[in-house]
Amino acid sequence: ILLKEGGTGAMKTFTVEEVSKHNKEDDCWIIVSGGVYDVTKFAKYHPGGKKILLKEGGKDSTKKFNMFHNKRVLKKYDKKLKIGTVLKAKL
Repeated sequence: ILLKEGGTGAMKTFTVEEVSKHNKEDDCWIIVSGGVYDVTKFAKYHPGGKKILLKEGGKDSTKKFNMFHNKRVLKKYDKKLKIGTVLKAKL
């Protein structure tokens, strides 16, 4: 997996199934608006508490995120936490 750290700037595409495996305190990813975010290290700094992020780990949290945050929050953390995008299912 290529992360944005290390100067590559590369973004990976993940399936929902891949993201769902990252649902633990030491490995926590969420999906928001089609982006995949590694919130593992950020969880302890989350103003609402880490339990909320851990409960959403491995899931599409777009609806819940949008209930409590505006788009500026996503833009603020995009470069630090976004590791890729989620592959859209073909019908």
